[in-house]
Amino acid sequence: MRRGEWAVSPDLLMAASTEGVISVRALVALGVDETTAYRRCRQGGPWQRLLPGIVLLHNGTPTRREREIAALLYAGDFAVLTGLAALRHHGLRRVDEKGETVHVLVRADRQVRSAGFVVIERTTRLPRPLERDGLAVAPLVRAALDEARRRRDPALIAALLAEPVQRRMLVPEQLAEELEAGCRRGTAAPRVVVRSLLAGVWSAAEFEARDWWIARGLPDARFNVGVLDPRGRLLGIVDVIVEDVGFGWEIDSVEAHFATPDQVEATARRRRLLRGAGLVVVGSRPTQVRDDGDGVEQDILDGLAVAALLPAPDVRYVDDMPREA
Repeated sequence: MRRGEWAVSPDLLMAASTEGVISVRALVALGVDETTAYRRCRQGGPWQRLLPGIVLLHNGTPTRREREIAALLYAGDFAVLTGLAALRHHGLRRVDEKGETVHVLVRADRQVRSAGFVVIERTTRLPRPLERDGLAVAPLVRAALDEARRRRDPALIAALLAEPVQRRMLVPEQLAEELEAGCRRGTAAPRVVVRSLLAGVWSAAEFEARDWWIARGLPDARFNVGVLDPRGRLLGIVDVIVEDVGFGWEIDSVEAHFATPDQVEATARRRRLLRGAGLVVVGSRPTQVRDDGDGVEQDILDGLAVAALLPAPDVRYVDDMPREA
């Protein structure tokens, strides 16, 4: 492009960019003087600087996608999106955070540094990227653990790691393998969550409930258990089962049980089937567990006492049966 031609035909710059995102180096190669490029990014100008050396060819609010494109362009060759950005491209639902940073993996020998909204992580284990929505994205298991390592809230870590397991996008063993193979920094809390996932606790509410159950010294139990009748038909999946006496405890979260009329009916139908098979089932809201633990414990103890007086239900219990998130 001849010097000055871009000013006459600005669409040529847009065509040379990636959805409006372009490096200053590329602009210079197209005939835009470097000083001119930065001047057009000043307040009130037609462009804006997103990152060092990276320009957006409009002055409106950058979209999430434009920020991700800019992050990869800034990070250079072989860069890979990971963390929340990658999880979103994999289709996870519980990662809708506004204004978050964009986490990018680069090779260990790269000298690029974090800047602006981009967090650069150098790694000797750069994953082979997957293409999602036209962008280079880390595999799901790596992206989930990269994000979990940067978190401190156990509930958030549980939600991040539990959703892909609940939805059968990966299995807990994959998370355990990646934990062993990867960087150990920041993995203490994720390791606790992964151990729970391996034990059959597959939702954030269940993580809290399992910890609460154990802390209260309640009887040994199994978690996330399918209950089958003598013909092998599934009666329901119960959060906590005390097999010896045929007792079940369910965490009645709004999201899983009462968000829609269909969920309300499905919950009621499942309870009828379980009780009809001879199980004693008690349900508690997550808020009850947090705010009235003594009352919930008494409900459970009462239910256990009743179950102990009844004949053992003629059912079979099956592990590894997660609910759809």
